[in-house]
This record gives sequence, C-alpha cells and structure tokens, in this order.
Amino acid sequence: MIVIDASVALKWFFDGEPGRVRALLVLDAVRENPDGFAVPELFFAEMLAVLCRSLNAKSSRIQSHMGDLEALGLTRIGHGHELLETAVGFSVDWGLSGYDALYAATAHLLNGTWLTADKKAARRVRKAPLVQLLDSWPV
Repeated sequence: MIVIDASVALKWFFDGEPGRVRALLVLDAVRENPDGFAVPELFFAEMLAVLCRSLNAKSSRIQSHMGDLEALGLTRIGHGHELLETAVGFSVDWGLSGYDALYAATAHLLNGTWLTADKKAARRVRKAPLVQLLDSWPV
C-alpha cells in the first residue's frame, strides 16, 4: 500500500511544479489501481488549505479539485487511537511534524510506504522502507 501525501498530490494541480511529471505518473497509477493507495483523513484538509490559498479562493475551482480527489477512490484512514499513538512516537523519536508523522504512521500501520516529495521529512524517517521520495518513482 502506498500512502500519498499532499506534497505529491498538489503537483497534480499546478503546472511547472518540480517533480510534476512523476507526480502525474503516480496519479495514473492511482487511477489504474486505487485500492493500492491510501491517505490519512488529514490529506483532504491539507489539500483544501493549500488549494484555497493558491487558487485565489475561487470556490467552484477548489470544489472541482476536491471532488476530483474524492472520486479517485483512495482508501481513507481515520485518525483513530492507534494511528495517533504511532504518530506521536514518530514525531518525538524522529523529529517529524505532526502532519508528516500521521503519513508515516499510516504507512507503518498498513505495512506500506509513505510517498512524499518532502526530502527533509524523508531524511528524518529512520525506517528506510517506510518512506519513498517522489524523485525515485519510476518514469
């Protein structure tokens, strides 16, 4: 299971973003096999926050993008006790932000891999197979 974070998905919506070609390949893979991809509920809040800031708050456009994200069929993982407890450990032990720790914890609990474009966060993860940089997604 691949856990996609907002740093990857945001590239789907903005031309000229570094790594956009690889991000669009990830999007193609999601469309082909949505059951192989998951996100914590946080993902949608992060996407909404950035889209609202970046698209000059044009509600119809933002609603369209949010609808597109929901329609992908990504497995959505709620922020239950086990996820939060694991995220706290990762945040404290590895120095991850609470947001990044939720993605890492989601991947850990699903025996999956957190896919991120955030190199700084990826370097902090001490369990190598738990994280994959977008830069290493095959083209």
